[in-house]
Amino acid sequence: MDTYYAPLSGLIPEGFSEPAQAGPYGMVPRKWEVSLFDWAELGSKHKLHIPYTVGDMRLKSCNLELAIAAESIEDAQGKIAPFHVMMYARGFHPFSVQFISSHSVNEYAGICSRKSSYGTDLLPEGLRVGITSDTASVEIWGAPYSSGSSIRREALNRSITPNLFVQVADDVEKWTVLRDRYPVCLFLERVLTSSPVVSDVGQSLLHVWTGLESIFPKVQSEVSFRLALYLAQLQSPLGDRQDFFQRAKRSYGDRSKVAHGGAIKAKGGVDPWMEAWIILTHTVCAILERRSVPTEEELIQELLVAADASG
Repeated sequence: MDTYYAPLSGLIPEGFSEPAQAGPYGMVPRKWEVSLFDWAELGSKHKLHIPYTVGDMRLKSCNLELAIAAESIEDAQGKIAPFHVMMYARGFHPFSVQFISSHSVNEYAGICSRKSSYGTDLLPEGLRVGITSDTASVEIWGAPYSSGSSIRREALNRSITPNLFVQVADDVEKWTVLRDRYPVCLFLERVLTSSPVVSDVGQSLLHVWTGLESIFPKVQSEVSFRLALYLAQLQSPLGDRQDFFQRAKRSYGDRSKVAHGGAIKAKGGVDPWMEAWIILTHTVCAILERRSVPTEEELIQELLVAADASG
């Protein structure tokens, strides 16, 4: 089992004096800058599948690395997406995975200067001991998928603590079981990672609703009402079904407006994209809470049982 590292852009570490570990995942705070000379050394002496100038540019905005214990690079790539979407389910701002490497940024920082005793003496004390081109081979691959956000959403969280990280890792374990059982969960992963990257807000909202509609493929008539009703009932273990029903119905109206060539805009201070995004992420949370993806028929049965009980 090897460890791979994925630098993350758009997140702020809080309370990480040391790396945190939870199952196959670790969260590593960045300690050191990697100079252009370090990148040139990596580009000439190591295995880079991206230009070293691209790596230099992408790493500048990264304060954290996701560490993944995996059997291979393919295994590591497959483990990143579920962690990514579970962060979104916890209310985190869309962030990006910049690339994947065989070593941590804290290991290859200073690699060029460590070639000689003169260069080593010029480094900060914490960087003077570490890997060199003679003792290690650093390999860097491109990002497994496009991610990030075209627009900053102030209402979403950017700061991650060790406790939150552990909770997300626990969510990933539950989600992986669901993903193996329900193919729609894999589709939701793709929607969650790709929607924020779409620069046109209306098209991004439409993409979000593609994910929500995929949960209930049998809905062909009275779509707005029935989708909102099913989403509200799906949400029932977590909160107010009536409020969620109204929000989902309004958001579907925004989706329909975009689909028919209309423009959407904020009403009463409510961002239409944010509403659709929250409906999607809360739906993922509800699926996690239920440990299942109920069918339309199962949700109707729940509603009928609840109505009989209240009567």
